[in-house]
Amino acid sequence: MPQLSPDTKIVKVDDHIAYRWILTPVERAHIASLLNVDASIITNEGNTMAQDRVCCKSCGKYSGLDDLIHNALSTGVHCKEFMLDVLTNGTQAKSPAHSLSCSNCGKNYEGSFWWEDDMGTWH
Repeated sequence: MPQLSPDTKIVKVDDHIAYRWILTPVERAHIASLLNVDASIITNEGNTMAQDRVCCKSCGKYSGLDDLIHNALSTGVHCKEFMLDVLTNGTQAKSPAHSLSCSNCGKNYEGSFWWEDDMGTWH
């Protein structure tokens, strides 16, 4: 069994392993501030990704759902309302591979990131 990063669980999806990134209180608060909502509105427990979290080589922050949201908002790919809908109702489309930058320091994490089909968020 591989060594997991903090706040991650391995799950089996179809015929392969995926990683549940468990939403931490710090991530939940950060997401709420990014979306200008109360943290209690964000009820999902995390998201299921194709890869484990990685540690930012610059500042030490582990990749998280807050980084995905920060990246989507800062690049203008998605609006706050869309992101809140995805957090509330789950994903509606297959995820392309994303490069991901750390929402703390702005440096890129190593690798590509994507969520598992129909399992982007879970409650």
